[in-house]
Amino acid sequence: MKKVSIVTLGCKVNQVESENIAEELEKLGYSVSMGLNEADIYIINTCAVTNEAERKSRNIITKLLKINPNSSIYVCGCASHNNADNFKKSENVKDIIGNYDKNALVKSICKNDPTENKPQKNNVSRRVTERTRAILWAQNGCNNFCTYCLIPYLRGRETSFPLADLEKEVRKLEKIANEIVITGINLSSYGNDIEGSDGLIEVARLFKNSPSRFRFSSLEVNVISDKFLSELATFENFCDQFHLSLQSGGNNTLKSMNRHYTKEQYLEKVELIRKYFPNAGITTDIIIGFPTETEDDFNESLEFVKSVNFFEMHVFPYSKRNGTVAEKFKNIATNVPERVKKMTEAANAMKQEFLKKNVGLIHEVIIETKKENYYLAHTKNYILCYIESNEELAPNSKVNVKILTPYADGATAKIV
Repeated sequence: MKKVSIVTLGCKVNQVESENIAEELEKLGYSVSMGLNEADIYIINTCAVTNEAERKSRNIITKLLKINPNSSIYVCGCASHNNADNFKKSENVKDIIGNYDKNALVKSICKNDPTENKPQKNNVSRRVTERTRAILWAQNGCNNFCTYCLIPYLRGRETSFPLADLEKEVRKLEKIANEIVITGINLSSYGNDIEGSDGLIEVARLFKNSPSRFRFSSLEVNVISDKFLSELATFENFCDQFHLSLQSGGNNTLKSMNRHYTKEQYLEKVELIRKYFPNAGITTDIIIGFPTETEDDFNESLEFVKSVNFFEMHVFPYSKRNGTVAEKFKNIATNVPERVKKMTEAANAMKQEFLKKNVGLIHEVIIETKKENYYLAHTKNYILCYIESNEELAPNSKVNVKILTPYADGATAKIV
């Protein structure tokens, strides 16, 4: 039996697509694993959201050849869709497919592999991978065309998957995972291409009587409304963590980014979330050093994020992407490393404040793994808990814990 290992970079959509490929290969008799493992055949599902992500995607080939110099390598995903030539330098690379029809890799592998692989029955879903969370892929593509982003060019226009198909997937996933993450390339646009759709809340309704809790991977401000939040508040199994995309807290920069909202409108949405979910974990992404970002723009952004008081922020410097509108902007941003440092310090301070706010509170968590003396698990509002227990705690099991004190990248907790 030949071994296949799949290396996945980037977003949760890529993770789902890799699992789909793995499932098909297992049905054909291949032994499939995820990651940098010893294998005869490798698949790299690449990412191109930043230059660094694309560089890592290319460098994976070198790492794989060190593990097995005689392996066959297949490449798919955004980085190869953006520039396939970057992956043609090794004769070990047998095929390159972009984002469309990634399952075509399965046919390509079978065509190039002289081994006869007899189909075998496989009723086990691989959507959980090695984690306790499963991923529900509900939407693909993006119509936003933010000036810094390549993804609309690589993923195509927005497409919502039929509710009937999603319901079948939910019923399957809830049998194997106690938490399901709803994801998409621009998830907030769900239903825009379906006549009569009530939008993303229709996907949430699929979990009304589910034993699994659920959360959204990332949302845009346009989906946040009284109607949306008031209905979510009726779900006991909804996880009150909102990754609400910001990118900048400066209005001039937001306009240059083509983000379609102001910082004032964003803050209104945050306040609305806290009206319905007072202890919500609100997280976001911040781009530092966008070409048009002046020192004043940065300071405006810094003061704004402090006023929002986020739980967590992903802070990263602007990455120029060829083919985007922002590529043509005159770059006047200065002192970017210093700006990143200041924003990161603010993010760390806000996180500590949020963790302290949760000390003494009781949360339901789902056990994920064990690290040294601690069991690791996340609360519904996404605090990473470090739990000591004399009893063995099985992965995917639910327990109630009391938050004790901030620790490492989360907080210590005890079972109650």
